[in-house]
Amino acid sequence: MNTRSLGFVKRLGIAVLLMGVGIGAIRVPSLAQKPTAYASFKPGAVWLADDGLPIDCHGGNIIYSDSLKTFYWYGEHRAEPRGAACYSSKDLYNWKNEGVVLKKGAIDVFERPKVIYDATRHQYVMWFHYDGNRYTVAELGVAISDKPTGPFVVQHHSRPNGHESRDIGLFRDPETKKAYIGYAADHVNRTIRMVELSGDYLSTTAQDTDIEAHCEGPGILKQDGVYYLLTSGCSGWTPNPATYYTASSLMGPYTSQGNPFIGDVGNNSFNSQPCYIFKIPGYKNAYLYMGDRWNGGGHADSQYVFLPITITPAGKMELHWYAEWNLNLFTPEKTAR
Repeated sequence: MNTRSLGFVKRLGIAVLLMGVGIGAIRVPSLAQKPTAYASFKPGAVWLADDGLPIDCHGGNIIYSDSLKTFYWYGEHRAEPRGAACYSSKDLYNWKNEGVVLKKGAIDVFERPKVIYDATRHQYVMWFHYDGNRYTVAELGVAISDKPTGPFVVQHHSRPNGHESRDIGLFRDPETKKAYIGYAADHVNRTIRMVELSGDYLSTTAQDTDIEAHCEGPGILKQDGVYYLLTSGCSGWTPNPATYYTASSLMGPYTSQGNPFIGDVGNNSFNSQPCYIFKIPGYKNAYLYMGDRWNGGGHADSQYVFLPITITPAGKMELHWYAEWNLNLFTPEKTAR
C-alpha cells in the first residue's frame, strides 16, 4: 500500500472508531472500481454493481416485476449498515444498488431474506431468519413494503407452529398460487419442514409437515407436476455435496435423489451453498440456481455461483459447471415477456 493510501486508511480508521464500528465492517465508496457492463454470468467471479462496488446481497432471492419490467435481487447486506440489500436489473447481468431496504437494527441475527409480491394487496412481503446472538431464538420474521425498493417494516417474528426455524426457502406454486416456506427446523437444523403461508403471505398456517431430511439451504422448483427440493448438508460456512428430493405434493412425502451437481470434483456443490431457485420469465423451463460462495465466513465480499438448472427428459435434476454462460442456453417462450 502506498503512503497516500495508508494515510487515507488511517484517517478513515479514526473516524470509524469514533463511530463505534470496525473498519472491516464498512464499504468505502472511494475504493469503488469502474463499473463493468456485463453480458453473461461468471460464477464465482467478483461481480460489481453500478456503483463499482462488489454486490453485497447474500442468501436471498430474485423476483420479477412484470409491471415494472424489472428484476429485484434481495439478500443479506453484510457490510454496514447490516440488513437486507436490494439490487435491480433489466437483464439479470447488470445490477443497480438500491441500498439497504431493511436495517437490521436491534435484530442480533438477520439472515436469508426472501421476498414475494402480493398482487391483491399490492405489497411486497419479506420473510427472513430472525435470531439472537446465541442462535437459539430461531424464528421467522416478516416485513412489508409498498415498493420493491423499500423501506420494509418488520411486522412480527415467531416460531412456525412452535418449531425452530433457521435457513429458509420461499416458493409460490405456479398453479395454485399458494406460497410456502421450507425451513431448516429443530435442534440445529435436524430436519427440513414445509409450511403453507396465509393468503396474504403475512403469517404461517397449521399446514406444516416434516420432510425428514437433515439439511438446510432449501431451494424449490416445480416442473411437469413434480416438486424438486434442493438442499445442502449442515456444515456451517463450509460447502458440501448437495442433495435433491422429489415429490408429487409439495407437502411430501419426498424421495432422496442424490447429488445433482455433475462433475463436482470437489464434492462441494462447485464450492457453493444453495439459497434459491429462480424461474426466469420469458424462457421455457428456465431455472437459475442461486448459490453463495461464503469463503469460510459471512463476508460482505463473498462471491455468488449462478448456474442453469436442467431437468432431464427422465426427470432428473442436473447442474453442470460453466465458467461463463448466458441466457441463450435457454429456449425462449413463444409469447413475449
